[in-house]
Amino acid sequence: MRRVDISYDDGILNKEDEYLVGVNDGSTFTNVKYKGTKLFNGKKMLMFETKSNKQLTINPSFHTFTLEQKTNKDKE
Repeated sequence: MRRVDISYDDGILNKEDEYLVGVNDGSTFTNVKYKGTKLFNGKKMLMFETKSNKQLTINPSFHTFTLEQKTNKDKE
């Protein structure tokens, strides 16, 4: 018999569609555009982009997130 690996989240999110993303601490991010996934230390991360073109990375297994922040140094 052939083994088939099916992830619980395959096909749930559509690239370039906008979503409201909530995490377990009650934080929400509205109108973020799903950009796809990337691997970080061997873990699959969900990539989003905000209206102001900031990158939002969600780790679905730990319900943690990072939000790209511009600094004064970036403006130079």
